[in-house]
This record gives sequence, structure tokens and C-alpha cells, in this order.
Amino acid sequence: MKLKKLFMLLFILNTLSFISVAVVINKYQKSTINLEDAYNMQYKSLILADELRQSSDDLTRMARTYVITGNPMFEEQYKTVLAIRNGELPRPKRYNGIFWDFLTLQGNKPKLDGEKIPLRDLMRNANFPDSELNMLFTSQNESDDLTKLEHKAMNAIKGKFLDKDGNYTIKGEPDFALARELMHSKEYHEAKIRIMEPLDRFYRAFENRTKQKVDEARATVKELEFYVNVIVLFSIIFFLMSFFIILFRIVYPIDLLRRVMLKLSQNDMSVEIDKNKFDDEVGDMIGAVEIFKENTQKLLTSEHQIKQAMQEATTANKAKSIFLARMSHELRTPLNAILGFSNILKKSMNATISEKENLNIIKRSADHLLNIINEILELSKIEAGKMELSLKNFNLFELIKEIEDIFAFRCENKGLKFKIETLNLPKYIKADEQRLRQILINLLGNSLKFTNEGEISLYIYELNKKLFFEVKDSGIGIDKFNIEKVFKPFEQVKQDNYTQQGTGLGLSITKELISLMGGNIYLKSQVGVGSEFYFSINYEKANEEELSKENNTKNIVGIKNENFTKTILVVDDIKENRDLITLLLNSYGFKTLQATSGKEALDVFENEKLDLIFMDILMEGMDGLETMQNIRASKSGKDIPIIALSANVFEEDKMEALKNGANDFLAKPVEEKEILLILEKYLHIELEYENKEKSIDFKKELEILPKEFVEKLKQKALLMDNDGIFELLKEYDLSSDLKIYIKSLVDEFKYQELVNLV
Repeated sequence: MKLKKLFMLLFILNTLSFISVAVVINKYQKSTINLEDAYNMQYKSLILADELRQSSDDLTRMARTYVITGNPMFEEQYKTVLAIRNGELPRPKRYNGIFWDFLTLQGNKPKLDGEKIPLRDLMRNANFPDSELNMLFTSQNESDDLTKLEHKAMNAIKGKFLDKDGNYTIKGEPDFALARELMHSKEYHEAKIRIMEPLDRFYRAFENRTKQKVDEARATVKELEFYVNVIVLFSIIFFLMSFFIILFRIVYPIDLLRRVMLKLSQNDMSVEIDKNKFDDEVGDMIGAVEIFKENTQKLLTSEHQIKQAMQEATTANKAKSIFLARMSHELRTPLNAILGFSNILKKSMNATISEKENLNIIKRSADHLLNIINEILELSKIEAGKMELSLKNFNLFELIKEIEDIFAFRCENKGLKFKIETLNLPKYIKADEQRLRQILINLLGNSLKFTNEGEISLYIYELNKKLFFEVKDSGIGIDKFNIEKVFKPFEQVKQDNYTQQGTGLGLSITKELISLMGGNIYLKSQVGVGSEFYFSINYEKANEEELSKENNTKNIVGIKNENFTKTILVVDDIKENRDLITLLLNSYGFKTLQATSGKEALDVFENEKLDLIFMDILMEGMDGLETMQNIRASKSGKDIPIIALSANVFEEDKMEALKNGANDFLAKPVEEKEILLILEKYLHIELEYENKEKSIDFKKELEILPKEFVEKLKQKALLMDNDGIFELLKEYDLSSDLKIYIKSLVDEFKYQELVNLV
């Protein structure tokens, strides 16, 4: 039988069983209630009959006591009992056989706090059969007749006697002998017998009737008790049977299935599955597991080939990383010499203008090559998940103005509106300026690329110590199926009649950069309507003083206090690199010593008093890391500043150098400015900075030049058109200082500074 049908059958049987139990128990409860009602009826009926008998006895006792004592209290009680029985006075709530005994002893007045109802009515309401009710009424009638003798005896005590009409009008002397005779006469006793005789017959008839009713109710209860026990027993049997059926037909097979699945999940294909053992849903599941087992075996074979491909890819990626690192090192080493010596030659007083121009070309080309190398390494870091933040203080308003300058002109050329709105922004912040610029240029560049009409907007605001950015456009939009796809590497959304070239890395890199900066990015887009990018980043507030201090380092022109004696050791196994650093340091008056290896560096360190060491890392024999360890191990080498120099510029290279004793790390090619800043930090020299007033003067000169020149210069700077800029300088009458300044900005690829200037 299928499990579904089996379950339904068990459900129906158990339901019927529980319903039967409920019905029988309900009948049993009703029968017990009937039995209890029979007992209550018997009790209440006996109470009424007993009250009739007791009231008659009370009346006799009170009348006789009054006749003997003459105490008016007993006459008053007599009248009260008679009035209660006839419904003329309220009945006491606790009215029983000893009620009047306590009052007689204590001499208190009775508390009549119940309802006013004759005893005859109470007996009628008790639903006695007519035969029994007539017996009770006969007894009460006899009791009422007896009261006539009792009244006659009590009036004789007062000296009142009956006239011929039956009224107590004749007055005389009290006749105690007559009263006692009446209360103990044969007539009085016969009247009492007439009262008790129907009561006795009532008790016998009532007992027979109520006993039969009680017996019937008791028999019904007993019978139903048997049915309850039987039905409960069968319910328990059904329940236990259901439990064992579920256990053997469902629980055990499913547990077997669980153990099979567990082994399969551990790739144990040796497990045997008997799919014909169960002809039900569990059997179907086992059949499905058998198919799963077969598919898993196929998958394992395929997975082995996947794993093999991944190992090959990992090996290839590792080889690529090694190649990039070696290429970077091999290219940076000669670039270090090219850039360094070209800077030194440019500063030479003997170089002609033509020679300086040639040196500028060399430097521009070397800088360009260095930028390419850095970009390749940056891509490698992104792929390896090793991107790092470079936090610094900067003017956020200037960055926003820079973005506006870049895109306002480009949007205008494409016929698009461009606007930037800001709200509650701090002017100076600490964050990764380069990364933020890269993110904004990437997102706005995408909007510009895919928008042909309408507008592009950037909205920036601050909330809860985070910066929020919204980039919106009215471009072609992206359908909902491709929204997640755009953030994946090398994914490009294809649009009909709209082809764009690119690697597909832009938005995936952007997402990683935003995540690195502590934020999130999400996209809302609709085809034909446009796209909206929302992202946030963390930041810290900065002040103008910190910013000014950092900006000063960009424009170092020399050293103020050159009258000092400092000895510096330059360690490098490549002569050009040693000579470059040596020439630079000598130009500022430092005493410089050289070492071509780690061993030679240790010899110089032991024999000379050194103030600072520039240490190359990668050298034959004893490398820079081992050399630094040996220096730090000596007592005199614990405090000397050691600056690591290396063409390997990954973060792990820097960390390794610092871990092995370096105070600081400089990447090759090394700029003169970086060396001077190191000397300021560790040798406490005083640097001289460029006077900013010249650039201010240039701005004043630009204000009086034709607007046409300024617009053309801005356009060509945005297009990075060097030849066009140089032609403009020839066409217009500019001061020689301004021409030289603009030319220097172009030579150093500082197009953004040129845009800011104009």
C-alpha cells in the first residue's frame, strides 16, 4: 500500500476511535449527572417530607411546653412554625430539624431570611407522583386538624373557651387541667397517628420509587464505564499500531535513505541501494537517489577534470603573478636610473634649453611607462583581491569641481545637460581621494557612454557619518535580468544597435573599491528610461591645517639648513642606483658612503658612524632583509634609521621589509621629493617649499586674456592634446613665465591642474 493511502487509513481509524471515545465519555458524564440528580432528588424530597413530620412534632412540643409552663415564647414559636408552613412568613435559609431547639435554649428570635412559600407548594414543585403527593397532603391536613386541639389547649391556659359557634369568646379562669388533658388525650394521640400513617406510607412508596431510579442510573453508569474502558483500550491499540506502522514503513526507510545520502555526500559510491524493496513513495525516493548516485559518479569524473583545469589555471595565474612581479622589478630598476638622472640633469646649470626639452621628453616617456606598469600591477591586485586604501586629507569641494570640469565640457559636446547638487557636505575629509575619483569617473563615464539625449546628474550628501552619491542618467537603461550581471567581471550587456568597446571590468572594480571603502552600491534601471547608481563610502572629517601640511609636501624646492654633517650609507648591487642616490644626497651636502652587497654594508656599518641607511632588498648573496636583521641584532644598530628600497612594490614586500627591521619603505623608481621627506622625518632637516603666489599671479593674467583662449586651452587640456596646447601658446601673447608654467604642467602630465588653473 502506498504511504499516502496508508496514512489516510490510519488517520481515519484513529479519528473514528477518538470520536467514539469522546461520544462514550460524553454519555458516561451525562449518566453520572443523572445518577447525581437522582440522589439529589431523593435527598430534597426526603427533606420536604421530613419537614412536614418535623413541623408537626415541633408544633406538638411547643404547644405542650406552653401548656406546662405558660411561657408565651413557646406560643409565639408555635405561631411562627405554623405561619412558615402555611407561607405566611419567610422560611429561614438554614431550616432543619434542630433549628427551633437552638432558639428554645437560647431564647433568641428566629432569623427569617428566606423566601415566603407554603410547604404544600414546595411539595408540588418537587414533582412527586400524585399518589405520593396525596399522602403528603393527607398528612398535612391531619396535622392542620391537630392544631385545633392544640389551639384549644393553649387558649384554656389563657381562660378562653369555645362558644357554640366555635369561636373563643367565652372568658373565665385559666383551666390548666383541661389543657393538659387535651394535649395528652387519646384523641390527640390518635390524631398524631393519623398524621404519621400517610407519612409512613409515603416513605415506603418514595423509597421504592427513588431506589429504582437510582439503581437504573447506577446500572447505566456501570455499563458506560465498561464501554469507556473498551473503547479507550481499542484507541490505545490503534495508536500503538499506527506508531509501529509509521516506524517500520516510514521512519526506518527514511533513516536508511539518510545514511545512504550521507555516504553519497562523502563521495562513497560503494553504498548499495535496493530500490525494489519498498513499493511506495520511499521506494520512489530511493529510485531518485539511485539516479542521483549515477549522476554523482558522472559528476565526480567531470569534477576531477574541473579541478585539473583549476589547477592549471591557478598555475597559470601564479606564473602570471610571478611574471608581473619580475617584469615590474626589471622595468622599475632601469626606470629608477632614467627618471632620477633626467631630474638631476634638468637641474644642471650647464644644460641648454634644447637639452632640457630632450630631458623632459625622456622624463615624460619614463613617467608614461611607469604609469602603464602601475596600472598593470593595480589590475593584478584587483584580481588577487589585494586592493589597498590610501587615506589622506583633501578638499572634497575641489574634487567635486574637478569632476564637474571633466564632465561638463564632455556632456556639452554631446548635447547633454550635466548638473551636480550637494547637501550638508564637509569641505575637508580624510578618505582615498584617488579611489573616489576613479569611482566617480567610472560611473559618470558609463553614463556619458550610454546616454545620447537628456541629462546626467550627480547628487552628493552626508548622512550618519557616511557620504552618499547618486549618479543618474536618461540613457538606454538596463533590463532587470542584466542588473546583477553588470557588476560581474568581464560581463558586458549587449544592446541592439548599440555597441561599446571595453573589458567589462569597470563596474566590477568599482563595486570592489566601494566595498573596500566601507560602502555598498546598487542599481535601479529601466530600458529606454535610464539608470540610477547609488553608493556610499566611509570618511573621517579633516581640517584645513592638516590639509595645508599635506599639500606643502607636493612643492618642495630644497633644504634650508644645509650646514650640517650627516653620513648616509647607500646599499645597492646595481651601480646606477647607488650613483643616483649618492648624487642626489651629495647635491644637498650629505656625506655618502656606498656598499655593493649586504656583506660590504655590514663592514661599513661596523667601521663608520652612520646616521641613516638606504637598503636595497633584492641583492645577490646576503639580501637586504638578512642584512637588516644582522644590523638590528647588534647593540649599535637598534636605533639607526633603515629605509628599504625595492622595485618589488606589492604590499607583502613592504610588510616583509618592515617586519625584518626597516623603519620605512620606498618603491623604485624613487622620486627626489620622497627622499627629502624621509630625510625630514628621520634626520630632522628643514625643507623649503615652493611659493604659491606665482600660480595666483598666473590666474590674474589668465583673467585678462581673451575668453576664447581660455576655452580652447581648457578643451585641449581635457583632450590631453599636447601639440594643440603648444600651438595655442604660440598664437596668443602670454608672458614667458606663464608659458613656462603651462609647458611644465603639460610635460608632467598635470592636465587636471591645468584645467583647474583656467
